[in-house]
This record gives sequence, structure tokens and C-alpha cells, in this order.
Amino acid sequence: MSRFTRLGYGCLLIGLCSLACADEPWRADPKLVEAKMKNSRGFNYREADVPQYVLPDPLQTTRGQALTAEHWPQQREQLLQTFRDHVYGNRPETAYRVQFSTVAQRSGVFDGTVDAREVKITVLAGEGEYSFSLLLFVPRRPNSGDAAKLPAIVHLNNRDFPTLDSAINESSEFWPVRAICDEGFVAAAVSTHEIDPDKAGRFEDGIRGFLSKASGASGEKPADPHAWAALSAWGWGVSRAVDYLLTLPTVDAERIAVVGHSRGGKAALWAAAEDTRIAIAYSNNSGCGGAALSRRRFGETVARITTAFPHWFCDRFATYADREQDLPVDQHQLIALLAPRAVYVASATDDLWADPRGEYLSLIHAAPVFQLLGHQAIDNRQMPAADQPRYVGRTGYHLRTGGHGLTPSDWQNFMRFIKQLED
Repeated sequence: MSRFTRLGYGCLLIGLCSLACADEPWRADPKLVEAKMKNSRGFNYREADVPQYVLPDPLQTTRGQALTAEHWPQQREQLLQTFRDHVYGNRPETAYRVQFSTVAQRSGVFDGTVDAREVKITVLAGEGEYSFSLLLFVPRRPNSGDAAKLPAIVHLNNRDFPTLDSAINESSEFWPVRAICDEGFVAAAVSTHEIDPDKAGRFEDGIRGFLSKASGASGEKPADPHAWAALSAWGWGVSRAVDYLLTLPTVDAERIAVVGHSRGGKAALWAAAEDTRIAIAYSNNSGCGGAALSRRRFGETVARITTAFPHWFCDRFATYADREQDLPVDQHQLIALLAPRAVYVASATDDLWADPRGEYLSLIHAAPVFQLLGHQAIDNRQMPAADQPRYVGRTGYHLRTGGHGLTPSDWQNFMRFIKQLED
């Protein structure tokens, strides 16, 4: 049983940072904090100014009873539905089919070690179709008789999406394909922009608008405040990539991971919450609406994110602007939804907008659920020093020196985490 369990979540959370922050291996650079405060526009970057807050107890049912491992599946479904209704939205029940077609192939790239292809994922519904691309790189087995299946990593790319040839010929720190394949992973990627445009007012141009039209609706954004939004749509696209990976005899169906950075990290966590075929989720610098606790109101807040990016979340989420304490959930419970599967969270020392401490706290406050289900998890209140990854059971974390970004060292730490899961 977790040491958090019976302390009373209100008492524990109010005093948590005062107990742990003073002598931690890492604290935000005071000069950076004050520089950001000078241009804060009302946002907080000082740990001392984080409001008192009480998190929902992850080991308490919706009826206020102590959660047991036996009742976790029921609790999980109720919790998942609460996140749908209040944060990410409900996906439509529109019937659809998916087809896959290879549109380009490159054999023996990276000095003959990898086979690459571009796959067109086509969604058919009603009388229309909608498509987006999947880039795939499959390492060749050293021994032609080797039947061992390979783990796969799906990257939800929220930046400029490469062509197949540019992914082969131009090295990228954001998606280091060759390094991923060299470590023995199948590397796959889909584009957020192709799945659903990352822009308010473009509902009808993405998968959400397409499925809306296919259901007989107008194709315009629905008035329903609980309808799905872009983050959920991007996660849905990840699941279609998983559909394809499961058709490949070389891919280990039990070892499929999803990776996302920033807004992609938010969507990666939600993709894994909605799709239990995803064995591991990696959220990198995902901040508000991702791994960071909303109730801390540190850096980006619910008010700011729902104003700047209203298309990311269901409309109901915006009603919690400046009243995060009224949210029926917080982001530690999103991470708990992945239990007993694996989850990895990464932050950056200078990325205070994403609240590194809030991201770490979500992870440790999800730990009781992992422990309830019989697995170890990070529950050390002290954050690790920068560039010192922490792996415990099914959970991992690192704090990289630097700013907002997804770098080769982030990838290497995550791949090490996956491999230690297999030891």
C-alpha cells in the first residue's frame, strides 16, 4: 500500500512542497524564475506562490470508498469517462472502416540495415474517405532466421512532418529515426496536422469534421460541450497507426509505445488512456493538460490554454478557468489510467511554462494505483537532479538541462527505460 494512502490527500498535498523543495537536488534557477516573473503577464513561476490545493485521491472510488485492485477496472472506466466529459471530449460513435496502402518504399536504407515505407491510412465512412500518412522504418534482423518480434515506437509529430526521403536523408533531433532503429525499435510517425488541423476554426477540415459529415451532421463544430477536440482526434490517429502495426508480423503487439512532445505529449497520454493496446506512453514537456497538475496553476494555466488553444479540449474544460480546484479530476489520475502499463514523463530545467515540478508530482501521485495493482512506481517526493533519469518499476522520469524541446538525449533516456522494463 502506498505511503500516500491514508495520510489524507488534503493534508498531504498542501504541505508537500514545503517538505520536499528546500533540500531537493533540483530547484528552478532563481534568476530564471525572476526573469520570467518580470514578464509574467499574471502567470506564476515562483514555487512559494503556488496556491494550496487538494488533489482527488487516486485510491478512492467515486462513491468515496477505498479502492481495491479488484474494483480498479470499474473505477478506471468511470474515471476515463470523467476525463472525456470534462477535459478531452467524447469521441463519436460513427461507423468507419480503415484501409492501408503502401505509397512508397525504400529498401536497405541506413547502410542496408532498415527498410522504410510510407503508408496511406484511409478512413472510410458514409460515402467519403479521409487519409493521412504513416512513415515506417523497420530494422532488419541481423540473422535472417531470427523470428523475434520487435518493439515499436509511434511518434506523434506536432512539427513539420518529413517526407519519407527527407526522413532518410536529413538527420533530425526531434525524430532521430536512425538512432531509434539502431536500438532495435521499429520507428513510426504520424502528423497531428494531417489527422486534424492544429488551428481553431478548422474543424471541418480534419478527421472530426469528416466523421461528423459521415454521421449525417453538417460537418461544423458541434455545440455539445463534451464533444471531442483536437487532442483526442490526434490520439485517435495514433490508434489507427497501431491498427496498422498490428498487421505486421515483425512487430511485437505487447510492446508498442507512443511518444509525444508538448501538445503531442498531451495527446500521447490521452491516446494511451483511450487505447489499452498501447503498452507505454512517453509524455515530453507536456505541461498543462498533459502531465502537469492543473491545481498548481504554475506556468500555463487552464484559463490561458483554453483561450489560446480552444480547439485542443472539449468546451467544458474552459469552464474551469481560474477554478481548477472544482475540476473533478487532475492529471495524476490521467497517468493512473495507464496503470499497470508503463508511463514515462520528461521535463526540462528551463521549461517553467510546462511546470517541471507539477509534471513530476503527477507521476508520484499516480504511484498508489500502480502499487495497488502490484507494481513498483516512482513515489520519491524529491525530484531527481537534472540529467539523472529515475526508473522505478513501470514508471520513469528525467529532467533534462535546457529548454522546451525533444532531443536525442530525451530519446535515449526513454529507450533505456523501455529496455530496463524487459530486464
